[in-house]
Amino acid sequence: MYNYFALHYDKLTENVDYKVRSDYISDFFNKLGIPENATLLDLACGTGTMSLLFKEKGYHVIGIDLSSEMLSIADNKANGTISFIKAEMQNFSLSEPVDVCVCCLDSINHLNSLNDVEKALECVYHSLNENGVFVFDVNTVYKHRNILADNSFVFDEENYFLSWDNELIDNYSVRIILDFFVYNGVSYDRYSEEFVETAFETEVLSSALMPYFEILGIYDDLSLESPKTDSERLYFVCKRKK
Repeated sequence: MYNYFALHYDKLTENVDYKVRSDYISDFFNKLGIPENATLLDLACGTGTMSLLFKEKGYHVIGIDLSSEMLSIADNKANGTISFIKAEMQNFSLSEPVDVCVCCLDSINHLNSLNDVEKALECVYHSLNENGVFVFDVNTVYKHRNILADNSFVFDEENYFLSWDNELIDNYSVRIILDFFVYNGVSYDRYSEEFVETAFETEVLSSALMPYFEILGIYDDLSLESPKTDSERLYFVCKRKK
């Protein structure tokens, strides 16, 4: 997953305002009395952009991701100032617990079964100190059914062309097929990648969280408003149960 995509991930997500999102999340931490020198786990950290922003705020950051290519880019960007670990979201452990955990930009949607989601939540639970805080976001079922659905997107850049095709597998899961055409100086080389994202009903995620976390709030994207019928992304703010 994300083998070749990793090389272009930062370019293709330039429209994502990472700073706004890191500020939004850290505001919850501040309100809950978490100091900015706390230890933070960035779960499914990708190329480390969010990890670096939290580090700049003063947090002591650890990043976890399954993609070696993503982690290599993240490590180069951090220049050795952040510890990165290769592991699955649903199968990891830390040598020492952290104060807070974040999982950003619909990474949870990469877990395609409720069983895997529950395993990931259990891992997060065991990775947190007592009263630790977990903030994550998810794409909604509405977004999968109505926005991603069977739609296609095109990125036409100077040295490459990307075709992004979605296929709605069922009411919850979308297959994403990426075809890169990269200019090699003479012609174009083609690279293809494919993965599936799955959305879960809010009630299902709330039930999965219940054994491990107290849900402090569920919010519409980058707001303090309650979820709407057409919300595309939701944030969950949770506190570890004793």
